Amino acid sequence: MSSLRLEPDTWWHIKFGEEILTAGQWAKLDAYSFTAYGHNQLSFEWLGEVALALAYRLGHLQGLELLLLVLTSTILLLLYYYAYLQCGNFKAAFCGTLLVSLLAALCFTLRPQLIGYIFLLITLICLERYRQGIQKSLWVLPFIFLIWVNTHGSFALGLFVFGLYWVSGLVEFSWGGLVAERWRPDQRIHLALIFLLSILVLPLTPYGASAAIFPIEKALYFPLSGARINEWQPLNFSQLQPKIALFCLLGFASAQTLSRTAYRLQTFGLFVFAAYAAAVHTRFIILFAVAFAPVAATMLSRRTSPYQPANDRYAVNSLLILVLAMGLVRYFPSQAELGNKVAKDYPVQAVEYLQQHRVPGPMFNDYGFGGYLIWTMGPDHKVFIDGRGDFYEYAGVLSDYFSITDIKPQGLTLLDFYGIRSCLTSNGDPLATLLRARNDWQEVYRDKLAVLFVRR
Repeated sequence: MSSLRLEPDTWWHIKFGEEILTAGQWAKLDAYSFTAYGHNQLSFEWLGEVALALAYRLGHLQGLELLLLVLTSTILLLLYYYAYLQCGNFKAAFCGTLLVSLLAALCFTLRPQLIGYIFLLITLICLERYRQGIQKSLWVLPFIFLIWVNTHGSFALGLFVFGLYWVSGLVEFSWGGLVAERWRPDQRIHLALIFLLSILVLPLTPYGASAAIFPIEKALYFPLSGARINEWQPLNFSQLQPKIALFCLLGFASAQTLSRTAYRLQTFGLFVFAAYAAAVHTRFIILFAVAFAPVAATMLSRRTSPYQPANDRYAVNSLLILVLAMGLVRYFPSQAELGNKVAKDYPVQAVEYLQQHRVPGPMFNDYGFGGYLIWTMGPDHKVFIDGRGDFYEYAGVLSDYFSITDIKPQGLTLLDFYGIRSCLTSNGDPLATLLRARNDWQEVYRDKLAVLFVRR
């Protein structure tokens, strides 16, 4: 069974990366939609998009599956090492990482943000190693931020945790379960210098400082995207991962009441911030996993015996690793299996119909279909909308899209306003039900996932 998990955004990320590899230049104007054609479209995540495009070039869907496996495995390994640095107990770090891996799995979809969280963990590890006296650990961070700002907007989280570590060392106290250790004057200067260098490299992108400013603009000026797009919604407790997160929080509160485990100020501060961010926006559940792993490991370390190297059985361990590697190779999904999985979530058959039949445009399309349409048919076929919610909100298209899909009184008028001649939407959506009932629209194609209407 395939584990490949793609997002609607994955497809246009691959397309943009492929264009960079082919043309050797970075797009600055949109060429894929007819609703926002020619508007400024900056590929801030271009390095991550190139990585996705290279994976597809090397192995098509199997290449994407392999890249997802590598990225998620790297995140879990770094998370395990970070938890170990915090608690000093290999067993407790393993158990803590295993627990939060169930949470992180909700966000283990193939997008550049996975690379961003790898950089976040590297930043946390470097800061923690520096706190433990390894002075050279910080010098790699400006280079990390240089790559990070060209890969994903989550570099802003890196700046946040950097500042959190610095501020937490300005005071020294022990109060209840919180402990703060003061930085020496030379350490404060060293941290400030590296932080300044990390900021200075942020404008070194194909788009200058715009890439560094974009995360702030997205947080402040795109309310509709945050209110309507699923990953920006609060946690949905009908899903498994939010229930696990709630269990973790309740378990932490209960265990802390009984054991009074001490936590460093920066560790607890990141935990509180991540818990709030995940509760408000589902996409930050992976940040909560990163922050909770060292907390859980520290708590478990008080009840877990330390690692005893003498008890290791290297032959058995090697055999288990070999069996695991053989299993991964043996059961790695084929292209056909991955193709079947993609067809369950994206309009593969509908696109084949569009490629074989002349369908009048412009075409209205479902938000979740836009990225796949760009990947398979763009830029010749221009979409109404795709996963770039902030881009379409800035262009004024996103609100019109929701007016149409919500069947508001002006919805049909907006279809006329945009000159829509055909509609590709999810089978069973309210819009599909409405168009099916109208005499001026004809259903010309339908499968289990998508339905296509043409204006008579």
